[in-house]
Amino acid sequence: MDLSHQCIYQQARAYDVAFGFRDIPAECATLADLVLRHAGRPANTVLELAAGPARHAREFARRGVAATALDSMPAMAAYALARAADDGVPLKAVCADMCDFQLGARFDLAVLPMDSASYLLDNDAVLRHLGCVSRHLTAGGLYVLEMSHPRDVFGTGSSTSSKWTSEADGLRVDMQWGTEGDPFDPITQIDEVTVTMDWSGPDGGGHLVERARQRRFTANEFAALVQAGGHFDIVDWLGSLATPVPFSNDRAAWRMVPVLRKRAPAA
Repeated sequence: MDLSHQCIYQQARAYDVAFGFRDIPAECATLADLVLRHAGRPANTVLELAAGPARHAREFARRGVAATALDSMPAMAAYALARAADDGVPLKAVCADMCDFQLGARFDLAVLPMDSASYLLDNDAVLRHLGCVSRHLTAGGLYVLEMSHPRDVFGTGSSTSSKWTSEADGLRVDMQWGTEGDPFDPITQIDEVTVTMDWSGPDGGGHLVERARQRRFTANEFAALVQAGGHFDIVDWLGSLATPVPFSNDRAAWRMVPVLRKRAPAA
């Protein structure tokens, strides 16, 4: 699978600060509630995919849940482990492709946050990914993906800001995710996304510009791929994890969050 914006992701600390605005405890509370509602049991084991700094996995670990973070970038896995150690929480971190991994364990909940599904660039990658995740879930386990809202596919509005600044512990990060001139192929639904990151702090700074491919999904398209895979049923749709809102065209619904439940094996 395409490693995509790998230079940006190698700057783990700067990346973590850039996305530090998210309310991770609230998002994890929503995820835990989804497992209770749709699986009928608590999430005792959690797998965060394309985990980056593993903020969700680390938060679940703080709550006493056995948490594993999977990412393709060694720098991110090492960073996640270091932050978990700083927090005094246990975390397992694995470097692997999210379309092809073997962990020898099963989980009650898997989560793919931050629109990382956009790096599944073709239908074969999506189907391989869904099959791999399914094999790592317990019976009736949930898989929750946080994806871009379809309004961004059709250009009928903008759900997120493409340019922002974040600061933490003296480190300032200026981020721009996508530019107006980035080409979009309406046949493949793939953007060539330019990301610019500037950071400065006590330990120095840097500047990176990187372009990589990301795919845009529609709701009907993704539902058809889930059905074609045969591993999951979609049991819910949300428009945000924090605060949870229904999936709709309302402005509060700024994401597309399909909630998948693993199917029982055929009798």
